[in-house]
Amino acid sequence: MIGKEKFLEFRDYVHNFYGKDGIYDLGCGIPDIEKAIYVYFGQMQVIEWMDWGDGDTVDRERVRYILEEDFGFAELNPPKDRIEITI
Repeated sequence: MIGKEKFLEFRDYVHNFYGKDGIYDLGCGIPDIEKAIYVYFGQMQVIEWMDWGDGDTVDRERVRYILEEDFGFAELNPPKDRIEITI
């Protein structure tokens, strides 16, 4: 699907967001992120509409969903004040 260099680049990108001290710290480590990426790659093999976006934001968010829903991680320090917009 992707080469090692691209995999490592994507893994590090995800880690910067969801790893320890990341933007949205889920407290997960590199091995957890790698496993979640492998799960994501597996999903893309069986879910017809799911495509690799070259490691973009959608790919990152799909891995976050796996980390939270399948692996049980949650944001450690969510913002206390969130802005809600109703349309």
